[in-house]
Amino acid sequence: MTHRFLAKLQATFVLAISIIGGSSAGAQRVPAGYSIYSALTAPLWVTKEAGHFDKNGLSADLIYLSGGTMAAQALSSGDIPFTLTGGSSIISSNLAGSGSMILLGIENAILFKLVTLKEINSPEQLRGKRLAVASLSGSTYQATVLALSHFRIKPNEVTFMSIASAPTRLAALNAGTIHGTVVLPPDTIVARRMGMNFLLDLGALNIEFQNASISAGRQVLEGKAETARRFVKSMVEGIHTYKTDKAFSYRVLRKYLKTDDPELVEEAYSFYADKLPRKPYPTLKGIQAILDQLAKTNAKAAGSNPGQFVNVQFLRELDASGYIDRLYANP
Repeated sequence: MTHRFLAKLQATFVLAISIIGGSSAGAQRVPAGYSIYSALTAPLWVTKEAGHFDKNGLSADLIYLSGGTMAAQALSSGDIPFTLTGGSSIISSNLAGSGSMILLGIENAILFKLVTLKEINSPEQLRGKRLAVASLSGSTYQATVLALSHFRIKPNEVTFMSIASAPTRLAALNAGTIHGTVVLPPDTIVARRMGMNFLLDLGALNIEFQNASISAGRQVLEGKAETARRFVKSMVEGIHTYKTDKAFSYRVLRKYLKTDDPELVEEAYSFYADKLPRKPYPTLKGIQAILDQLAKTNAKAAGSNPGQFVNVQFLRELDASGYIDRLYANP
């Protein structure tokens, strides 16, 4: 852990606390990071805004972390016990000995869309071009590599640039600094309005992939199991709220995406409302897909079992109790 990273993380944490506010009386303060700034993070936002964390005795301070690498480092250091981030970053971190594990599967498929400058209208034109990803090990990178593989293009035939947020990547695309990137709703609407070309819908490939997850660090899993149990229960309740209370979810999306544009909000909500699983178990097949990618450069990945990267104890307990079924049985 570098001093530079720690200083950046501490500054981010202090800023987040000052913006979000203090904890509820008697509640346990729990920082929760997220590295994906799109509607994909809405379940976490809704869980916070609907008061599910508070109801379960937690006061969650939501902290934006720029990229999956920073999110994985925050878990590893113990500075932040939970994150919503790409599965590949957590798996890479675990392979390096962090002990971080995936608790919930938020997006168990690759749903990104590859957008390019409008003059690029065939895959062959991608060779030699600059493609932007959030980080060089996270979900956007893995999605882009899979898109290139679909086109029979090797990763070394393009130049990757690391640009953390999707809005910034789209601005770079619009300026011609890069030639393509992958985005999720509602940034798909922004790209369409810019006149960008949609070269590939990765969702149409039906690839199981642990694209986004709720993960926890070793410290909380080994020493604060009850905190993890409460966090998982809160998230399950938040997913239920997101899927069943459209008006409330719209308000939360407007707040966190900082937009009143009805088309953007509708795109953001409708894309995920049905796709979010009621019982958010991670996908072992999707984790194996990540391991297959990582094995090309990391020998440890080749001999790993996907089950070693997940801890579904708390979700399984909740599921076995019938609690999740009862949530959806009572509108």
